[in-house]
Amino acid sequence: NGGKVTTAEMWRQQRRPEIVEDFDREIYGRVPTNTPRVNWKVTSTVRTNNGTVPVITKQLVGHVDNSSFTNITVNIDVTLTPPASATGPVPVMMQFGFNFGAFGRFRGTNAPGGTNGFARGGFGGGSGPTWQQQVLAKGWGYAVITPTSVQADNGAGLTQGIIGLCNKGQPRQPDDWGALRAWAWGASRALDYFETDPAVDARQVGLEGHSRYGKATLVAMAYDPRFA
Repeated sequence: NGGKVTTAEMWRQQRRPEIVEDFDREIYGRVPTNTPRVNWKVTSTVRTNNGTVPVITKQLVGHVDNSSFTNITVNIDVTLTPPASATGPVPVMMQFGFNFGAFGRFRGTNAPGGTNGFARGGFGGGSGPTWQQQVLAKGWGYAVITPTSVQADNGAGLTQGIIGLCNKGQPRQPDDWGALRAWAWGASRALDYFETDPAVDARQVGLEGHSRYGKATLVAMAYDPRFA
């Protein structure tokens, strides 16, 4: 209304909700009031090395409750890799990308979106440490969430994934959430799991991504202040 924001409480209680409403209504769409719960399972645990650092990689599957519409199944794909030598919870960097197993074979973000469909710097080039190895060198862990396991990023997929499940297979309305907001929702559900895993310092979970996954990173961090 033109008044100055003079306190943190005014920002949290008045101005920030107004901005969130603008972005919900005009840009990213509204998340349904009651989204399905997600049940997380560790489907495999592998001890290996990334470079010279021993690590433990957990393959996680977040099964979204589809009892309201069993024709659509959504399983969120996440890998979590802390250093094996950790004696307590560690910070984690999570990437919107693709899971290539425990070894993190490719450099960069591994995310389409740059020239010819590949992120610049994603494949090949250079002989320095990968991003995962740079994280491990700090004593942190890393994680990768596959956004397309939450929601396809094309119009044909909007009647599938978490958006399609919430809409029971029907087309979305103009102000329903789109893929970026759905990916952000998926990242928040992964953070829910991290809060239960004793290997993770859930107060220090960062997020990264390239190109459209970079946009998803900003959206996720803006809507969920738990991300560091």
